[in-house]
Amino acid sequence: MSTLLDALDAAVNHHMAGRTDAAERHYRLILGVDPAQPDALHLYGVLHAQRGAPAAAVASVARSVRLRPLAAPPWAHLGGALKAADRLEEAEETLRRALALDPASADGMEALGAALHGLARYPQARVWLARALALRPGHAETLLNLGTVLRDQRRFADAEVCFDAVLARQPSHSGAHLARAVGRLVQGDLRNGWDGFEHRWHRFATPPWRGEPLNGAAILLHMDQGFGDAMQFVRYAPLVARAGGRVIVETHPLLFRLFGSLDPSIQVLVRGPEPPPHDVHCPLMSLPRAFGSDLASLPASVPYLNPERGDTNRWRDRLTAGSTAEPEGLRVGLVWAGNPRHRNDRNRSLPIASLRPLLAVPGVRFVSLQTGDARGDRTRLPGGIPEDLIGSVRDFADTAAILANLDLLITVDTAIVHLAGAMGVPAWLLLPYAPDWRWLLDRADSPWYPSLRLFRQPRPGDWSTTLGTVASVLKAMANKAAKTRREQAP
Repeated sequence: MSTLLDALDAAVNHHMAGRTDAAERHYRLILGVDPAQPDALHLYGVLHAQRGAPAAAVASVARSVRLRPLAAPPWAHLGGALKAADRLEEAEETLRRALALDPASADGMEALGAALHGLARYPQARVWLARALALRPGHAETLLNLGTVLRDQRRFADAEVCFDAVLARQPSHSGAHLARAVGRLVQGDLRNGWDGFEHRWHRFATPPWRGEPLNGAAILLHMDQGFGDAMQFVRYAPLVARAGGRVIVETHPLLFRLFGSLDPSIQVLVRGPEPPPHDVHCPLMSLPRAFGSDLASLPASVPYLNPERGDTNRWRDRLTAGSTAEPEGLRVGLVWAGNPRHRNDRNRSLPIASLRPLLAVPGVRFVSLQTGDARGDRTRLPGGIPEDLIGSVRDFADTAAILANLDLLITVDTAIVHLAGAMGVPAWLLLPYAPDWRWLLDRADSPWYPSLRLFRQPRPGDWSTTLGTVASVLKAMANKAAKTRREQAP
């Protein structure tokens, strides 16, 4: 290239044509010669964002913004990258700056609406998305975002109008199918929801199983979502075996020992680079559709997962040795945060300080089953730090053995609640105002897990009311247990 301008033109042409590797080479060439070329920094950041690397996108576009602070498009793209990186407060501030520079930017409006949605500020999110849609009627992603906000506001009919509008123009749009399916599932319309949910995965080379007679065929049941999903839907594996199939369950190493407690006829394997030999396959989360499950026919017999006896005894001895209270009182496990990479983690996880009303309840021995980075948050609670057990846990079979020795689990929506439910262990689940579809709406029980009790936010972001209610119910439970111990004492 004779000039950097020629190189930039070539990069943009490659980028617009979808030749991303060639575009990247040209952007890197330009920045190698002139590290402060603002257009290259901006567009290279956009390329990072399109490849799903929001941190790199933020770094590149932020440099462009510093070099050219009055250009609106880089501010809008920076806000979008911050939103993708789950830095939502920064995204909001950045996108408002972009819209101050260009009040007619539909991209900026849509990104701001999406950021506000992530912050659970639904009315504001809807306003900005509606403005963006007015500027570009029929725009698929704007309609999808608006429909998702309306769904989380429980305006389901309006949400379906948005999703249907997307599908009328793009019948294979998987995001719209999934969003519509989630809205139907959370309302309890499971059979229609299962159909739309099939758009979440790619087909194997072998045919998918849809519930037809197996006649001894080898069927591979495999994970296609997270740990909690696998534990929830593996309940169907024995039903598949009874339907005449030779069942192979392929799973993650952390679930391998636990799933070994399924029916002995079921073969459990650790997932490898290639699937084992089989005739047909079915993702675990597609099994409800294959069996035509609705709310009245969910297989909810528990327990269907169990710890190993030796593990249960080992953890019983450890908990007994670790008791400092006499009598000990209720043993209650606590989990206050889920996977930080989950799209709704901001709304479903708790700041640990919000647990103080619970930790103040007398007659309770709390133990922490928190995993991940949030485990370190215990040090922020001087005088109320729950005992940590997770450091010695090898896999979910160990976690199951701990749960078998507890009176109660109190948790946010993450994998451990599915384990407790699958074992029939009493568990209280703390839910945000817009819950995951499987917990349905406005009910305190779960048709999936008889041992579960649901405590819901009365309004978006209001954990204080929810935890106050939980603390009151826990106090009554602890008082009742203490009374029972006194009455049974010799």
